[in-house]
Amino acid sequence: MTRIHALLSVLTLSFCLLTGYSAPVFSNIYKWVDEEGNVHYSQQRPAAKPSEKMKVNAHAPEDSSSYKRPTLNKKADDAAQAEQTQENGSDKNAEDDAPKVESAAEKKRRLAACAQARQQLATMQAKGQIRSRDKDGNTTYMSQEQKESRMKNIREAIAKQCK
Repeated sequence: MTRIHALLSVLTLSFCLLTGYSAPVFSNIYKWVDEEGNVHYSQQRPAAKPSEKMKVNAHAPEDSSSYKRPTLNKKADDAAQAEQTQENGSDKNAEDDAPKVESAAEKKRRLAACAQARQQLATMQAKGQIRSRDKDGNTTYMSQEQKESRMKNIREAIAKQCK
């Protein structure tokens, strides 16, 4: 009888391991901000800092980007667009006059961009000096003019996305 129990225990353990019953690798990722405003991510919660437990997807996200990749043959694209316009029997000016209907996915992306822009503006306003990394990996600081220009761009994005 003990052999059967041992065999059942081994089979149960093997089944649990194979079906992912064990804790996922990305189960505990924490995010916190240090005194200098740097954001950190770690698998261990910092002892003396308030932190936020992050939700991490174990799978690669879907490509929901609205970015249209540039093509190598611009003339072919222009010709295809002209053909499409002729087939539709419409003029480009007529399309511009018609109100554009926003799909649910476009609205979701626009509202997400709105929220991101508002968060960026709040961060820029709350921080005195903004650090960034250049293409060589060196830390640089934004001048006040650069910061104001960036904040102006963010405000324009908010006006466009948050309508």
